[in-house]
Amino acid sequence: MTALIVMCFVLAAVFFVLGCMDQRKLYWKLAAWQYRRPEATEPSEAAHVFNRIGLFLGAAMMLVLAAILNAADASSTYSTAQVRSVASSAASDLNQGTQSGIGSSVRASSDLYDAVHEHGGGNVKIRSAGSGEYELTNRDGENPVCLTVTVDNDLNIGGGIGEPWSHSISTSVNDGSC
Repeated sequence: MTALIVMCFVLAAVFFVLGCMDQRKLYWKLAAWQYRRPEATEPSEAAHVFNRIGLFLGAAMMLVLAAILNAADASSTYSTAQVRSVASSAASDLNQGTQSGIGSSVRASSDLYDAVHEHGGGNVKIRSAGSGEYELTNRDGENPVCLTVTVDNDLNIGGGIGEPWSHSISTSVNDGSC
Protein backbone atom coordinates (compact mmCIF):
# COMPACT_ATOMS: atom_id res chain seq x y z
CA MET A 1 0.00 0.00 0.00
CA THR A 2 2.88 2.34 0.77
CA ALA A 3 4.32 1.89 -2.72
CA LEU A 4 0.96 2.87 -4.23
CA ILE A 5 0.82 6.01 -2.08
CA VAL A 6 4.36 6.98 -3.09
CA MET A 7 3.50 6.37 -6.75
CA CYS A 8 0.51 8.73 -6.41
CA PHE A 9 2.79 11.45 -5.00
CA VAL A 10 5.34 10.93 -7.79
CA LEU A 11 2.65 11.14 -10.48
CA ALA A 12 1.24 14.28 -8.83
CA ALA A 13 4.70 15.87 -8.96
CA VAL A 14 5.15 14.89 -12.62
CA PHE A 15 1.73 16.30 -13.56
CA PHE A 16 2.46 19.51 -11.65
CA VAL A 17 5.85 20.01 -13.33
CA LEU A 18 4.35 19.34 -16.77
CA GLY A 19 1.55 21.81 -15.99
CA CYS A 20 4.12 24.50 -15.09
CA MET A 21 6.01 24.08 -18.37
CA ASP A 22 5.32 26.06 -21.54
CA GLN A 23 2.58 24.02 -23.25
CA ARG A 24 3.63 25.07 -26.75
CA LYS A 25 7.17 23.74 -26.18
CA LEU A 26 5.72 20.62 -24.62
CA TYR A 27 3.65 20.06 -27.79
CA TRP A 28 6.68 20.47 -30.03
CA LYS A 29 8.81 18.09 -27.94
CA LEU A 30 6.23 15.37 -27.30
CA ALA A 31 3.50 15.38 -29.96
CA ALA A 32 4.59 17.23 -33.09
CA TRP A 33 6.61 14.28 -34.40
CA GLN A 34 3.34 12.39 -35.08
CA TYR A 35 2.28 14.74 -37.89
CA ARG A 36 3.63 15.26 -41.39
CA ARG A 37 3.07 19.03 -41.09
CA PRO A 38 3.04 19.81 -37.35
CA GLU A 39 2.61 23.57 -37.94
CA ALA A 40 -0.78 22.93 -39.52
CA THR A 41 -2.02 20.78 -36.63
CA GLU A 42 -0.63 22.79 -33.72
CA PRO A 43 -3.29 23.22 -31.00
CA SER A 44 -4.76 26.66 -30.31
CA GLU A 45 -3.90 28.73 -27.26
CA ALA A 46 -7.20 27.65 -25.65
CA ALA A 47 -6.25 23.99 -26.15
CA HIS A 48 -2.91 24.64 -24.42
CA VAL A 49 -4.76 26.28 -21.49
CA PHE A 50 -7.12 23.29 -21.19
CA ASN A 51 -4.13 20.95 -21.31
CA ARG A 52 -2.47 22.91 -18.47
CA ILE A 53 -5.70 22.83 -16.42
CA GLY A 54 -5.99 19.08 -17.03
CA LEU A 55 -2.46 18.50 -15.79
CA PHE A 56 -3.09 20.52 -12.62
CA LEU A 57 -6.38 18.67 -12.04
CA GLY A 58 -4.55 15.38 -12.55
CA ALA A 59 -1.98 16.40 -9.94
CA ALA A 60 -4.75 17.35 -7.50
CA MET A 61 -6.56 14.06 -8.09
CA MET A 62 -3.37 12.10 -7.44
CA LEU A 63 -2.93 13.95 -4.13
CA VAL A 64 -6.54 13.23 -3.14
CA LEU A 65 -6.09 9.56 -4.06
CA ALA A 66 -2.89 9.38 -1.99
CA ALA A 67 -4.73 10.88 1.01
CA ILE A 68 -7.60 8.37 0.64
CA LEU A 69 -5.19 5.44 0.37
CA ASN A 70 -3.24 6.67 3.39
CA ALA A 71 -6.43 6.94 5.46
CA ALA A 72 -7.53 3.45 4.37
CA ASP A 73 -4.12 2.05 5.26
CA ALA A 74 -4.20 3.66 8.70
CA SER A 75 -7.74 2.44 9.44
CA SER A 76 -6.84 -1.17 8.66
CA THR A 77 -4.28 -1.25 11.49
CA TYR A 78 -5.94 -3.11 14.36
CA SER A 79 -6.13 -1.69 17.88
CA THR A 80 -5.51 -3.77 21.01
CA ALA A 81 -9.26 -4.34 21.39
CA GLN A 82 -9.52 -5.63 17.81
CA VAL A 83 -6.49 -7.93 18.23
CA ARG A 84 -8.01 -9.19 21.50
CA SER A 85 -11.33 -9.82 19.72
CA VAL A 86 -9.56 -11.93 17.08
CA ALA A 87 -7.71 -13.83 19.83
CA SER A 88 -10.99 -14.48 21.70
CA SER A 89 -12.71 -15.67 18.51
CA ALA A 90 -9.82 -18.02 17.71
CA ALA A 91 -9.82 -19.28 21.31
CA SER A 92 -13.55 -20.01 21.17
CA ASP A 93 -12.98 -22.00 17.96
CA LEU A 94 -10.50 -24.21 19.85
CA ASN A 95 -12.64 -24.60 23.00
CA GLN A 96 -14.97 -27.30 21.77
CA GLY A 97 -15.35 -29.25 25.01
CA THR A 98 -14.15 -32.81 25.52
CA GLN A 99 -13.42 -34.74 22.35
CA SER A 100 -12.46 -38.35 21.75
CA GLY A 101 -8.93 -39.35 20.81
CA ILE A 102 -5.54 -38.06 21.82
CA GLY A 103 -5.13 -34.33 21.54
CA SER A 104 -2.00 -32.91 19.99
CA SER A 105 -0.46 -29.53 20.70
CA VAL A 106 0.79 -29.50 17.09
CA ARG A 107 -2.75 -29.94 15.77
CA ALA A 108 -4.07 -27.33 18.21
CA SER A 109 -1.35 -24.95 17.02
CA SER A 110 -2.27 -25.55 13.38
CA ASP A 111 -5.96 -25.01 14.17
CA LEU A 112 -5.08 -21.82 16.05
CA TYR A 113 -3.10 -20.39 13.12
CA ASP A 114 -6.02 -21.18 10.78
CA ALA A 115 -8.54 -19.55 13.15
CA VAL A 116 -6.44 -16.40 13.56
CA HIS A 117 -6.06 -16.02 9.81
CA GLU A 118 -9.78 -16.61 9.32
CA HIS A 119 -10.92 -14.13 11.97
CA GLY A 120 -8.11 -11.60 11.47
CA GLY A 121 -8.39 -11.29 7.71
CA GLY A 122 -4.63 -10.85 7.34
CA ASN A 123 -4.54 -7.90 9.76
CA VAL A 124 -3.28 -9.95 12.72
CA LYS A 125 0.13 -11.62 12.97
CA ILE A 126 0.70 -14.63 15.20
CA ARG A 127 3.97 -16.05 16.49
CA SER A 128 4.71 -18.84 18.90
CA ALA A 129 6.17 -17.68 22.22
CA GLY A 130 6.83 -21.27 23.38
CA SER A 131 5.11 -23.54 25.92
CA GLY A 132 1.68 -23.21 24.34
CA GLU A 133 1.77 -19.41 24.33
CA TYR A 134 1.13 -17.39 21.19
CA GLU A 135 1.59 -13.67 20.74
CA LEU A 136 -0.88 -11.93 18.46
CA THR A 137 -0.20 -8.41 17.17
CA ASN A 138 -1.58 -6.16 14.49
CA ARG A 139 0.19 -6.32 11.15
CA ASP A 140 2.62 -3.59 12.27
CA GLY A 141 3.73 -5.73 15.24
CA GLU A 142 1.99 -3.46 17.76
CA ASN A 143 -0.78 -4.02 20.36
CA PRO A 144 0.29 -7.49 21.56
CA VAL A 145 -2.13 -10.00 23.09
CA CYS A 146 -1.04 -13.32 24.64
CA LEU A 147 -3.11 -16.43 23.90
CA THR A 148 -2.30 -19.54 25.95
CA VAL A 149 -3.43 -22.96 24.69
CA THR A 150 -3.37 -26.05 26.91
CA VAL A 151 -4.20 -29.55 25.65
CA ASP A 152 -5.32 -31.97 28.42
CA ASN A 153 -5.39 -35.69 27.57
CA ASP A 154 -7.36 -38.09 29.77
CA LEU A 155 -7.20 -41.89 29.78
CA ASN A 156 -10.53 -43.49 30.68
CA ILE A 157 -9.77 -47.09 31.74
CA GLY A 158 -12.68 -49.43 32.15
CA GLY A 159 -15.02 -47.38 30.03
CA GLY A 160 -16.07 -50.24 27.81
CA ILE A 161 -17.08 -49.31 24.25
CA GLY A 162 -15.49 -46.36 22.49
CA GLU A 163 -12.24 -44.48 22.61
CA PRO A 164 -10.27 -44.85 25.83
CA TRP A 165 -8.65 -41.46 25.28
CA SER A 166 -10.30 -38.08 25.40
CA HIS A 167 -8.88 -34.59 25.37
CA SER A 168 -9.94 -31.04 25.99
CA ILE A 169 -8.36 -27.75 24.96
CA SER A 170 -8.42 -24.78 27.28
CA THR A 171 -7.37 -21.28 26.31
CA SER A 172 -6.83 -17.95 27.99
CA VAL A 173 -6.35 -14.48 26.50
CA ASN A 174 -4.34 -11.74 28.23
CA ASP A 175 -3.34 -8.27 27.09
CA GLY A 176 0.37 -7.62 26.62
CA SER A 177 3.30 -9.70 25.42
CA CYS A 178 3.75 -13.33 26.43
